[in-house]
Amino acid sequence: CAASRQATCGAGCIPIPWLCDGEQQCPDGTDEQCGCECSSVPSVCGAKKVQCPGTHHCIPHWELCDRHQDCEDGWDEEGCPQQPCLPGQWQCRNRVCIMAEWKCNGIDDCGDSSDEDVCAPCPPGMVRCDEGKCILESLMCNDEDDCLDGTDEPSTCGELPVAAGHCPCGWGWGEPQSCPASLCSARVDIRSGDLYWLAFPHLSCPRTHVPCRDGTECVAQEYMCDGEKDCADGSDEDGCTQLCDTPGRSCSSYPCGLGACLNASLVCDGRQDCTDGSDEGGNCSVPCQRSCAQLCYPSPQGPRCWCEPGYRLAENGLSCVDIDECTEWGEGACSQTCLNAPGSYSCGCLPGYLLEPDGRVCKLTGPEPMLLVAVQSDLLTCGLRSGREEVLLSTGKDRVVFSLDYDLEERKVFWMDLATESIRWQDFDLGKKGTLVKGVRSDCIAVDWLGKNLYWTDGAAGQVLATRLGAAWRGIPEYTVVMDGDLDRPHSLVLQPLAGLLYWSEVGSHPRLMEATMDGSRRHVLLAQGLGWPTALALDLSTWRIFWLDEKLGSVGSAHLDGTSVKVLQLGWVQSPFAAAVCEGQLYWSDRKAWSVQQVDKASGKNRTVLLKRHGQPHGLQPCPTVAMLTRAVLAGTNGCAKSNGGCAQLCLPNP
Repeated sequence: CAASRQATCGAGCIPIPWLCDGEQQCPDGTDEQCGCECSSVPSVCGAKKVQCPGTHHCIPHWELCDRHQDCEDGWDEEGCPQQPCLPGQWQCRNRVCIMAEWKCNGIDDCGDSSDEDVCAPCPPGMVRCDEGKCILESLMCNDEDDCLDGTDEPSTCGELPVAAGHCPCGWGWGEPQSCPASLCSARVDIRSGDLYWLAFPHLSCPRTHVPCRDGTECVAQEYMCDGEKDCADGSDEDGCTQLCDTPGRSCSSYPCGLGACLNASLVCDGRQDCTDGSDEGGNCSVPCQRSCAQLCYPSPQGPRCWCEPGYRLAENGLSCVDIDECTEWGEGACSQTCLNAPGSYSCGCLPGYLLEPDGRVCKLTGPEPMLLVAVQSDLLTCGLRSGREEVLLSTGKDRVVFSLDYDLEERKVFWMDLATESIRWQDFDLGKKGTLVKGVRSDCIAVDWLGKNLYWTDGAAGQVLATRLGAAWRGIPEYTVVMDGDLDRPHSLVLQPLAGLLYWSEVGSHPRLMEATMDGSRRHVLLAQGLGWPTALALDLSTWRIFWLDEKLGSVGSAHLDGTSVKVLQLGWVQSPFAAAVCEGQLYWSDRKAWSVQQVDKASGKNRTVLLKRHGQPHGLQPCPTVAMLTRAVLAGTNGCAKSNGGCAQLCLPNP
């Protein structure tokens, strides 16, 4: 053993700080026989911390051998005992244990990509880093190391000094030339003043997005001319004094020759407002004599009719028709309810909410809303306004709280314990705890608080299963298979107990979102296009939409619960989402790669905030019980199993 860092422990070695720490690590207990060897251990950082050698940095004892490097030189992870994985699990290079079926699924579940090192080729549209991880082709040469080893930023996409105006890939100062393999972006060396070009792989944007001028990224169409620079080069805000189809502006504003739009009052005013001067000259002097329904303005093409805000010009060019903002703008208009009116609209809120001064967003009344979050072995609450964190329970160092859900009536929290392959529970009020069912593997669990059932998905078996919330482990599994057969790796699962419906995502060879009644019947495809790996689902019952986060595509999507009105936003910070929740106009999700819980505006995908970041991977995520209670009060209803267990002796599954 390393004399300065380790102590002998039987046939092996343990870190010195593990001596006399109150926990027996050696089989013979010699690490807790606190004689002279223990008393000689220096206590530089106090009783509860240990000093990283050669530094003034102190870390808690529990960060030793936790499979994460906390000391700069990695001392806290040296000489750590190898902990074998449980049956059905696979040990990563960094000693993390993952489910065996997660190996070679295209996702870095280990965190060091060792589960993807020796796997089949990456899916179409992706490339493999030398370390083994698959990343999107669009992440190559983006000036950021998306591969841990930096192989996505090779020297071939570095700076190539060339004569000004000549791009190696054929993109010059004039019209774009043929460039099937790559695009070029101009860069200037500040020190020398020389002009350089950066070569990037060809950028292919989804139909809902547009490329930035430098060709390095895509932004959503909704982000064009919204007052915020979303492209790194700011090209999404160029020439945006007024844009014809921007929400809140008249669709009959004057279009400039280069695409921007002006308010009609700026046309023919003697000042050049369009960059190309197309708003002046021509027939500007011809007076307005048309039979316009609302207003008339002069233009270089002669007099034209236009409409007040809230209206658009009809096809006859004379009359005006009302714009239904509630339908056309969707969630961009109101966070909950929307009422259209002639030339205008107004937002409203469900009972238990108040409308914010912006006239669009609804906020909960009463106590601060909270999120339930599972981080490694801890279950904690996080205030959505204050950010205050409180640990509710800790399951032990070797037990990971995976997926979780909450029974708002019984005030019980349920979670998947990977170490024991069991679904466990704890009562917040009485402190009681127990095991619901053993011998199961689950990617996601969900509670039917009306029918008193718990559902879970088993991706490896391709099943959705269920059991009674009141079940007690008696040595024999008591559950039923709700759906089986043609499920292609079911993953995330959410319930709508009031309607007796369940929704789940499948992340197999043909990813899709599915819907069925809660007894497994009337199954149908909700969405099967434009998906990669939809690993996190959330329902927003205030707007009757389903949200998903896609790990492969790095996107956030949403749709009505009937599969219509699909909206997808590509967001670069969506890396490895596990669970999601919606509350007060915000979308929250846990990200295993970033070790954080983040939030964005659910309608625009903007205003990203890191709500929580702790040591350890976050997994399960649920909106606070307060929100669930209010939602239930607002949407009061029942399902067939809510009363007397539907007359069933054992398990009752709703079929509305």
